Amino acid sequence: MSLSSDPAPFDIFQWLPEAARIEFNATARRRRCVRGELIYSQGEPGSEMFRLVSGAVRLSVTRSDGRELLYLLFEPGDCFGVSTLIDGDARPHTAEAGKNLELQVLGRTAFNRLRVDYREFDDALLRLVTRHMRLLSGFVSDSNLQDISARVASRIVAAARSFGKPGEAGIELAISLSQAELGLMVGGARQTVNRVLRKFQREGLLSVRNGRLVIHSLEGLRERAS
Repeated sequence: MSLSSDPAPFDIFQWLPEAARIEFNATARRRRCVRGELIYSQGEPGSEMFRLVSGAVRLSVTRSDGRELLYLLFEPGDCFGVSTLIDGDARPHTAEAGKNLELQVLGRTAFNRLRVDYREFDDALLRLVTRHMRLLSGFVSDSNLQDISARVASRIVAAARSFGKPGEAGIELAISLSQAELGLMVGGARQTVNRVLRKFQREGLLSVRNGRLVIHSLEGLRERAS
């Protein structure tokens, strides 16, 4: 369970009437993946969209020179893989299981039937794609306008919203978020992220326990991210 009681930000169900949610649940098949398993790869064709039931999904983009950008970790409820069903183009990123997970998988036929049967489903798709676009616009502006400390703080705050849970020592992340992964998220070297995290530890904002981040001052990190 995440810290927020709000719906997952990319959960299409928040915009659908009950009848459409029931039909989605009835027609989607279930798929389980183990941590590290590929859901789909960047550049391949696709005929399915996905809704995360449990676990976490890692979305990344790889350039032709091999450089990788890890730009999002999806939480339960989030939907992805929609753009390929809408425009017919190849997958724009790679989706990988960030931990053991379960998915709802909606094929193209069921997807198109929902669009015909429920005008609200089309509206929800527009909202979902727009929310993705706003997120990516924010990432682009942050990478050009924020310093590395602010970018690291911002990504930790986002992870806490989705995967944080109260613990004895503070807010514990239910996923492992390594320095290398944070580096891929913020466009910085692992060594640079390490220096930022050590600075945050000296300031009492967080600590690392059993390989996972524990946040002691979420508000302090929010201030660093602003």
